[in-house]
Amino acid sequence: MLRPLFILATYLFCLPVNAWWSKEHEIVALIAEKNLSAKAVQQIEIILDGQSLFEIANWADSIKSQSKWSHSKRWHYINIDKGESIDEYQVSVGGDILWALDYFYWQIGEVAKPVQQRREALMFFVHLVADIHQPLHVGFSGDAGGNRKMLIWKNQNRLVNLHKVWDGLLTSPAISSHQYADKILSDSIKETQLILDSSFKDWAKESLTLHAAVYQFGDQKKDNSLNLGSNYQSKNWPIAQQRILQAGVRLAHYLNQAFE
Repeated sequence: MLRPLFILATYLFCLPVNAWWSKEHEIVALIAEKNLSAKAVQQIEIILDGQSLFEIANWADSIKSQSKWSHSKRWHYINIDKGESIDEYQVSVGGDILWALDYFYWQIGEVAKPVQQRREALMFFVHLVADIHQPLHVGFSGDAGGNRKMLIWKNQNRLVNLHKVWDGLLTSPAISSHQYADKILSDSIKETQLILDSSFKDWAKESLTLHAAVYQFGDQKKDNSLNLGSNYQSKNWPIAQQRILQAGVRLAHYLNQAFE
């Protein structure tokens, strides 16, 4: 039987978030863990040899620098042309996040597959579910998902890119990953199931839709330089938090289905 899935109503817009850096992958995993079925918990423990989703949440990032896994970098995102829709986008076999989510998900529940193969599939899947909910992991080809959009963040004396802002500079949480996930659940004023009938492509569409906010910079200087600060931050961190919550409950839902 599924545990209740809690969604914070008022707290959704008043708790800080450090979008999609290592801590946020951990928070997504912790939210998922709190909403797994008993069967899913049992099977995940077997597949991960006693490790938790929290412990492996960042594995897929940690291996990208290894020659064995260098090809996996392209599994963390998709880039599309401006004006192109997700429905029009042709999934790149072996080469993007939509392909990878499908590829790894079907392996997770296949008991005939070797445990090591299922373990790697699960570790990738947990991480990539969080990645696709970060709006710039569904990015524009023209600026490589914000990686080529250079700016100054909060008047610091160095240039950073927009993707990095969303991946870690938007704000900094003052509490641990466990405290953050617990706070979201314990402070919830109502219980709501957020198990939506949504596909991986639906998640990508949502991220793409959020670009309207991501690329809303306000007035730029006469020299077209971009200096983002508190106004941009206050408008966008609630979006980042909502995506983290969605990623966590959706991850639990898909894993529960895989182990039914």
